[in-house]
Amino acid sequence: MRTLLAEPLLRGTLVAGASGLDRGVGWCLPLSETRTDPGAGPGPDLAGVAVHLPVAALAPPDEAAAMVAGLVRREAAALLAWRPRGADADLSAAARAADAAGVPLLALPAEADYRAVSRLVGQKALAQAAHILEYGTRVHRTLAEVLAHGPGIPAMAHAIVGLSRCSVLICDAEGERLAWAETPDGPAPDPDAVQAALPAPPPRGPDAVLDGHAHAAEAELAVAPGVTLNALITPVVVGGEPFGRLVMVERTCPPDPHDLAQHRVVAEHGATLIGSEMLRQRSVRAAEERARGDFVEALVHGRFADPHELGARARHHDFDVDGHYAVHVVSAAALLPVGRDYLRRTVTATRTAQTLEPAGCTLTAAIGSTIVVIRQVTAGPDPLKQRAEAARFAERLHRALRAQLGEDLRVTHGRPGAGAAGVAAGYHEARLAMGLAWHTSAAPVCGYDDLRVFAALKDVAGSAEAKSFAQETLAPLRRANGGDLEQIVLAYIRTSGNLNAAARELGMHRNTMLYKLDRASRALRMDIRSADAQFMFWLALHIDTLTTVTGSLADEMAPPAAAPR
Repeated sequence: MRTLLAEPLLRGTLVAGASGLDRGVGWCLPLSETRTDPGAGPGPDLAGVAVHLPVAALAPPDEAAAMVAGLVRREAAALLAWRPRGADADLSAAARAADAAGVPLLALPAEADYRAVSRLVGQKALAQAAHILEYGTRVHRTLAEVLAHGPGIPAMAHAIVGLSRCSVLICDAEGERLAWAETPDGPAPDPDAVQAALPAPPPRGPDAVLDGHAHAAEAELAVAPGVTLNALITPVVVGGEPFGRLVMVERTCPPDPHDLAQHRVVAEHGATLIGSEMLRQRSVRAAEERARGDFVEALVHGRFADPHELGARARHHDFDVDGHYAVHVVSAAALLPVGRDYLRRTVTATRTAQTLEPAGCTLTAAIGSTIVVIRQVTAGPDPLKQRAEAARFAERLHRALRAQLGEDLRVTHGRPGAGAAGVAAGYHEARLAMGLAWHTSAAPVCGYDDLRVFAALKDVAGSAEAKSFAQETLAPLRRANGGDLEQIVLAYIRTSGNLNAAARELGMHRNTMLYKLDRASRALRMDIRSADAQFMFWLALHIDTLTTVTGSLADEMAPPAAAPR
């Protein structure tokens, strides 16, 4: 309105409401076009509209106050009281109401009819829009050229400084500073103080993003006691997802209105192009991360320097660091590096495991001669339900891969755990279960819990006393008669002491079986037919098997030794 009053047609016509001269006006309507249904409630439907009305409508004192109040409730930008030739009216009541409401009231001369005023408002609005569009195009072209040359976000910050003469801070969605560029005009503020004074990001919604565009918000930043800076904070949004914020620190507080309007244009175009650069860099990092292909291996071995590295890499793989995961290990002779087609079979099986369950997070990788499948469980915090879900997935995995990898396929899994630590523990349990499954008669699909005997003996088997006991018990049997006594005794115990069943299982005569058992009893120096002797042999064999499997697993998973100097 202040700009319109500088035009010759409206110069000197202000009667009241000088406090509202900063209102924006984009259109002009006659009073007849603003009438609403009497039953409908008033709303802000006249925002940015100057209402052109005859002075006769504001002449009656009682009606003038009601008329002004009604138009103000509908957020009219100004009231233009037109005085036709020969007409006269007292606008004192309307002026008092306009002053109280802070809406400009103009007393127009006869030549300022609706046609002339509406043409003037339209021309000024179009001229301003064209000026803003032209300036925005120039700003966009300048910043787009910087973006096209690919020097990154710091160069974009320096380009914005050149256009606005403001200090520029760019942060990502986590609040980490990506770029800081200082204005060459005078002393620049401390970037740490500016970043610390930033308000919390607003919640995602229409206030932050409107019609797909980010909008700058003016804010005052208290960077030090008694020191306040004015800043424009613009969210960097791509596809409705917040990527960060662009902060332009003004040189003066409060800033010049014209400079502030220009800086809004720079900020909004700059935030759009910065979002494109952030998206490009994120895509490049995601491609590089996926091309590395070692995320699963780093997870199962716990090879992350700190939680920040884990979080940064996990985002590229949709891995929820707070989720619960079950680790499955797939092993088969077809995965051994033998022949020409083993690599093709490994890749095909890995892809099959990856796409077995489209919903949820599934990570797969070939590690050594096995395929590791990390599957997120969604059964809630109940450990029993989590283990049941892991077992069901293992069965589906076995059915899907058996035709590709053969009948000797084995799938084992550990107990589900939380986060990266749970994945590493689950992988160790799954590998331990796989080693035990190959040494025992375990089912083709089994979990760590299915081998409860070995799980219970794991801590005991690691002691020197247990290893010595197993060695002293089994060594005489392994030395005597070519070492076959161990398998004979195991078959006898497995058939619950049934001599005929054990002989049939081994394919030997009953008398030969008796002779072998006598040899075993003499080697053990106790009667193998007794329950105590059978339990000692069974315990020693389990400890020896567990020691062998854990020893080979520890050698495989241990980090390489440092090269000698």
